Amino acid sequence: MGAARTFPIIRAAFSGLLAMFVSVGVARFGFAPLVPALADAHWYSAATAFWLGTANLVGYFIGAAAMRVWRRPFAAKPAVLLFMGLTAAAMLGSALNWGWLWFGAWRLVSGVTGGVLMVLMAAAVVGRAPPSARGRVSGITFAGMGAGTAFSAILVPLLLTRGLIFTWLTFGVVCGLATLAVAVMMPPARIEPSPRHEAAGLPPRPVLLMIAAYALSALGFVPHMLFLSSFVALGLGRGVAAGAQIAAWLGVAAMLGPPLLGRVADRFGFLVTLLAGYVVMGCGVAAPLLLHAQAALIVSTAAVGVVALGAVMLVAGAIAGMVPAARLSGDWGLATMVYAVMQAVVAAFFSHLFHVTGSYALLFGIGTVAMAVSVLLIQLAARAEAR
Repeated sequence: MGAARTFPIIRAAFSGLLAMFVSVGVARFGFAPLVPALADAHWYSAATAFWLGTANLVGYFIGAAAMRVWRRPFAAKPAVLLFMGLTAAAMLGSALNWGWLWFGAWRLVSGVTGGVLMVLMAAAVVGRAPPSARGRVSGITFAGMGAGTAFSAILVPLLLTRGLIFTWLTFGVVCGLATLAVAVMMPPARIEPSPRHEAAGLPPRPVLLMIAAYALSALGFVPHMLFLSSFVALGLGRGVAAGAQIAAWLGVAAMLGPPLLGRVADRFGFLVTLLAGYVVMGCGVAAPLLLHAQAALIVSTAAVGVVALGAVMLVAGAIAGMVPAARLSGDWGLATMVYAVMQAVVAAFFSHLFHVTGSYALLFGIGTVAMAVSVLLIQLAARAEAR
């Protein structure tokens, strides 16, 4: 691939990275570290903050669903800038303590923009990359989620020393600057959704099997995403600092996962890489059942973080190689919707289950079984694709 052709693709990939950084990394995952501060400052109770977080997940589903059913061609760059700009506005709007309805509306908006941009960047960037570079391009694009998560985990405690208003305003300014960078950097692209009759019906069988595996991996991710830090800090009695160390490692692994697995996918293929990744992730999910040393739990966290976020780009890249380009946004939109619903439902169910049983082991055990089934489904998808 010549330099003249490579440059626009890399520009598009880094534009995708910034879109994911803003819409998912900061706007979505940046909320969790702020929940205790919202309660301490008496903006909202912890219970209200939980439902405000749920509003973001609902918006994410709405955004992905809207992209799945959209059938009119449109220019990608103005759409990306619009939804990134709305994300920045949502962060700035959240700095005003005008009641839960005001705040919840902005959490909903930031969820919608995240769902739209997740699907849109797959079509505008990953779907346009040549097959030989699809792993590298999608790895750069989806690394933005982990980068935003790490940014939030590391900087939120520092920003909060200046107060909640300063923190939300900083988020807004960062999102605004990222939007301006994309305005300069992103090459033009036109999205041509498939006509309604071509998009009707279910995706091909290998894609359906992969989407089912992807959804189950959301179940496998929840114990580490929501409970591992608490398990270390409270369950093992090691304190808040040890739990925070685990959370930081999860963010770093999530940032490194997509580009690392993207390189592997370019060499060995997306489905093969996804299969191996889910085996590794399954071992990581199971590790806390057997190993409690801090070093072992850090390795477990890294394994889960690398694959859980890397799987986003692996599934998007695999679908891009299995279906026509015009159908990509619809089928990837379905995968995004199913994953979002699974993660939201499982998070609520696991929270209730832990409240009833107080057992961390039960959560990690269920997650391990889910990952084992995911591995089986990817094997079936690979066989179906080979026929």
